[in-house]
Amino acid sequence: MIELYKQAQSRIPATISLPSHWLKSYEDFVTKNASSVTQIESALRSLTYIVPGRFRESELASETLHTSTLLISLYHTSLLRRHFPSPSPPPPQTRYTAFYSARSRLYSNSAILLQTIQYTELLCEMFFKRCGGDKARWRLVVVLEVIKAICRTIMFWVTGKRMVAEGPGAIRPNLPEPSSTGAEEEFGGDDEGAAADSNEERDYLRGERSKEWPMPRTKMTLPVLPSITSESITEYLASRVVSADDIKAAHHLVRKI
Repeated sequence: MIELYKQAQSRIPATISLPSHWLKSYEDFVTKNASSVTQIESALRSLTYIVPGRFRESELASETLHTSTLLISLYHTSLLRRHFPSPSPPPPQTRYTAFYSARSRLYSNSAILLQTIQYTELLCEMFFKRCGGDKARWRLVVVLEVIKAICRTIMFWVTGKRMVAEGPGAIRPNLPEPSSTGAEEEFGGDDEGAAADSNEERDYLRGERSKEWPMPRTKMTLPVLPSITSESITEYLASRVVSADDIKAAHHLVRKI
């Protein structure tokens, strides 16, 4: 009996470590296949437009799918922000919320709880109305609104009496583009295609050289300048403009009340 107790006690740590090991494996999968995960999330969101009216209880099933997709997307966004750089330059709202999320754990937890309630409140209302009627639904609404008010009050107090800017994890970081090495290796042995590409490139260069202007005295040639329009110049200059919000400190983007 004692030996069985010792064997069971020795297996408990291994059993407890299994969920963390599975979670770590899932996080590695998401970070290595970020683009594919984003496409899967988009496909799941598209299903919410197809499910309603297809079968009985379709409204509840559609809302459950939609809410689950939002929660998974929120988790994936927080996970990807740890491994990939944020958009450059990040929007002012992202800078502001990221600053206080990194500065205060209380602000970060309150913001995540607030966003989770906003994603799930409609599904919870539908479920409570179906199980307990309008009375249970309105009780749930009161409880959720009280929790949301507490979260906003905490965020208002942590930021020094500034207006609450919600949605710290709504914007995903820049994801790396999928590599095309596999496709290049698969079609790398096509000699005819490579020869055709080289011939087209040679003809293109020959046509470009015919447009070059020869200088009469030095006999040198000047290359053809690319066509530049006023719209392209305006777009280039506009992309380099620095606004007042870009140079402000993150905690100064929202004024105190």
